[in-house]
Amino acid sequence: MQRNVLVVDDEAGIIQAIRRMLRAEPFHIHEASSGDEALAILQRHDIELMITDYKMPGMDGLTLCQKARDLSPATYRLLLSGQVDYSALRSAWQQGDVHRFVAKPWDNLLLSMDIKEGLKQHDLLKNLQQVSRAIHTEQAMLLTDANWIVRMASPLLCEALQCEESDLLGVNLFAHALSSMPVTLETDVTRQVEQQQTWLGYFNLTGPQQLNLPAWMAITPLGSQYRLCSCNFVASDQSPQRDLKDELQRYSGEHHLQRLQKAAGDARSEPQLMVVALPEEVSHKDLSSICYERLQAATDDLYEIYSPQPHTFLILLPASVSAEQIERLSQNIQQDFNESVSFQGQPLLLQPQISIEQKPANITHWDDWLRHRLGLPATSQKEQPHSTAAAPVSGHQHASSQYRALPVFDQQGTLSALQAPQANTYDESGWSAWFNAIGSVWQQYFERELHIIMPAVNQPAASVRGFIRALGEARQHLPLECSIILGEDCILSQEETDLNWRDELRSQQCRLFIANFGRSFLNSRQILSLPIQGVSLAPEFLIHMRNSKSLPQSRRLLQRIHDHELTIYAPGMDNTEALASAHQSNVDWLSGSVLSRELSADQLQWFSPSAELG
Repeated sequence: MQRNVLVVDDEAGIIQAIRRMLRAEPFHIHEASSGDEALAILQRHDIELMITDYKMPGMDGLTLCQKARDLSPATYRLLLSGQVDYSALRSAWQQGDVHRFVAKPWDNLLLSMDIKEGLKQHDLLKNLQQVSRAIHTEQAMLLTDANWIVRMASPLLCEALQCEESDLLGVNLFAHALSSMPVTLETDVTRQVEQQQTWLGYFNLTGPQQLNLPAWMAITPLGSQYRLCSCNFVASDQSPQRDLKDELQRYSGEHHLQRLQKAAGDARSEPQLMVVALPEEVSHKDLSSICYERLQAATDDLYEIYSPQPHTFLILLPASVSAEQIERLSQNIQQDFNESVSFQGQPLLLQPQISIEQKPANITHWDDWLRHRLGLPATSQKEQPHSTAAAPVSGHQHASSQYRALPVFDQQGTLSALQAPQANTYDESGWSAWFNAIGSVWQQYFERELHIIMPAVNQPAASVRGFIRALGEARQHLPLECSIILGEDCILSQEETDLNWRDELRSQQCRLFIANFGRSFLNSRQILSLPIQGVSLAPEFLIHMRNSKSLPQSRRLLQRIHDHELTIYAPGMDNTEALASAHQSNVDWLSGSVLSRELSADQLQWFSPSAELG
């Protein structure tokens, strides 16, 4: 399908350069050399995306975007800027006049990504206009009142959040129970909606299950009392578990344990395990994967399957499965394996040995039994905290299990760092207790230095300072490295308070990272000129890299960052596409739900080199 794109610039060479960049795409390119000419084209044609220069004679790009918003609200507006006035650009974004900024000279890869993403968001805006006229759609959406309290949730959204609509009703859209967006965003969105405008931006949904679902959200007013929130998820694959067998085995069995725990928890009474043991020559992972797929077919993919060893498979059978069903399932497996398996050019006949196991009476907790069968160390909730853990400071008398961190891995699956909760989670004494709990476990199970990552984007400076002071105190008895992830507004600001703040962080030996590379309007040349030590990638950047055309260029872009000795961190690995891209691009650090959920301090031992990962 041909898409209509309008390019506006008083320099013909810029328009031709963009034409060349997009020559392989199914786009019809409209050209304009001034704002007035662009508005005339917008009146005559259904323009889906507009790229305009900022500095032009007569009407500048910001004014053009403002007028285009009224004339063609569904047109995605992308502004090119050679002379960056960050405060003006940010104000335009906050007002909703501009959807995206791209600095000149641009990277072809990033600009093409922005254009393709912009066309998707045009579709979202256009769809939202239709929804406003007739509120009936298959789009994932919420309806809130004027106070952002959820009054309705679509089935598609509830399915993505793994909850019932009743779980969302009465919850504030910006509350931690539904999303993980900064408090400051609520003000910007409210301002636009109260002006009867549509807000469009990045939004991270969590829901009752505390998932991590990045999405593009469009929010429009419905009268004075209601707001309609419609979203497109950044990742189309919301159920990636079945594609993770080989990838996740590089980290731990923890993800599989969570799946089995959930399946066991859904049962009203005790489930059972069907153990399928194949000959020990099934030791090659490729052969094991072939057998895994054959088991999935034999079970009609109805049950959770895990392989603690390549030749052993565990099938979780809910208590509701009858003896007759178990017998039929056993027969189906035997019958499927009566046919030889072709491996490395040779037919292999594998005869499985099938048995049924139940939780022994001397084991109280399901978690302990499942962990034992999965080859993981037991960590029953009734265990006492490690006696070696340092006592928290006064006023915070919690066990170490109350203090949590997100594991961060390197390319080899080794636990390399921990991402701290957001800065406003604790006050200074709370952070001191957090460092004591986390540091004690780390020193007990890991020989290398502890590296902490603090996501400080849109966090109050006072909260981050409380964290930094606790960090300085902890360094007196614990070897520590710390990386602080800051937003581009904080990194680029030349205001005295921001300059002093960055100097203060450096004086505390903190490494500075810039957030959301791939979504910010800075190009790679500007990134490399900044006084930073690393970049944190936007989640959608890695998904775009899966495109075969852009993958080589993406690798070269990240390689330039590596060559300048900057660390590349990819948080939010919540789908298989992004995880594969991260590995192909040699990202330094990775974190996210496909690798590990956030863990308590005493659970960090699961990733100790001495732990048995099965």
